[in-house]
Parts: sequence; C-alpha cells; structure tokens
Amino acid sequence: MWRIWRVIDPRKAVVLTGLLIAFVSTTIHLIQISGDRYNINSWHPDTAKAAKAAQNAALPQK
Repeated sequence: MWRIWRVIDPRKAVVLTGLLIAFVSTTIHLIQISGDRYNINSWHPDTAKAAKAAQNAALPQK
C-alpha cells in the first residue's frame, strides 16, 4: 500500500476525493428536487397537500 502513496500525492488524493463526493451529492440533490418523479419528501404535510391539490385539479369536473 505504501507504494501507491509514492506515486499519488496524498493531499491531492484527499482533495480530489472530497470534490468527487461534493459533486455526486450535489448532483443527487438537484435530481431529487428537479421534479415530482424523484420527490422523496412526500411525508411532509405541505408536500402532501400540494400533491393532493394537483391530483384534484387533474380530475375532470362533474
């Protein structure tokens, strides 16, 4: 294992790993908030009310 660190600078490896984690987490976050398909906050009362209102608006009126 010590031979790897002779080839790769540990400081750069730690910084690049942190940047990769930040990029992936930001991407996942933006995907989740981008639309209703990936909405994981359906337990929240405001979100549940909005979803029910949208469903009722889509129903045909009699």
